[in-house]
Amino acid sequence: MRYLTVIAALAATSFAAPTPEALRGSTEWSPTLAGYFDLVYKHIQDARQRGGKPPTCDLSKASLPVAPTPLEFLPDYTLEHVAIGRGTQNYTCANATATPAAAGAVARFYNISCMAADYPNLVPLASNLAYERPLPEDPLAPFGPTGLELSTHHFFSNGTTPVFAFDAPSSPSLGRVFAQKAGDSVAPANAIQNENGVIPWLYLTSRSTTEGDIRAVYRVDTAGGSPPATCKDQPSSFTVDYAAVYWFFK
Repeated sequence: MRYLTVIAALAATSFAAPTPEALRGSTEWSPTLAGYFDLVYKHIQDARQRGGKPPTCDLSKASLPVAPTPLEFLPDYTLEHVAIGRGTQNYTCANATATPAAAGAVARFYNISCMAADYPNLVPLASNLAYERPLPEDPLAPFGPTGLELSTHHFFSNGTTPVFAFDAPSSPSLGRVFAQKAGDSVAPANAIQNENGVIPWLYLTSRSTTEGDIRAVYRVDTAGGSPPATCKDQPSSFTVDYAAVYWFFK
């Protein structure tokens, strides 16, 4: 399979080379997978033509995507980390006629900081690829065919407080972020939707209980995650798969 040959060349770039274990069961062809590795291959060819100069991984070069309804951004924010989140948005139903109520989220985040800095056109493709792939059985394993390393665990400490815990062996030292919603925007029209739509982009600010220097988190490049319009035929609690890209600023 051509993509396995491409993967073998990834060590020459800032892309992580996936292990055989990460690849096993994760290389089924899809248009998203094909588009992702076609673009990776083009970047590898470009790097070879430039004499194999390594990418810089300079986060000052990375640009946060602009939401359809622009999200507030303070001029003194400094980018510290970018990650793809893959997990579930969680919902509850009081009765069959109710509207599903948001009940937090659970996700694993995978480090794409260098990708965002050096190959930004790969980022939305990587998020869409994550959406269509299951999480690895090993909770500490790299993510599927991309070989991205685990960086963060995402969950809610209560119904309204998202938490981003940098507590994995491969995590950067960014502590534990307790956040609150400060703004949102509908996702772009080309976002990948489930049968019910797609979750919005978000701007989150850190609470006083945050451990570390992160001040703001942006959720962008969302895919899926949206619940049905009503609770008809739904259990009292249920989950919906989603993926998104998260930008962390101090």
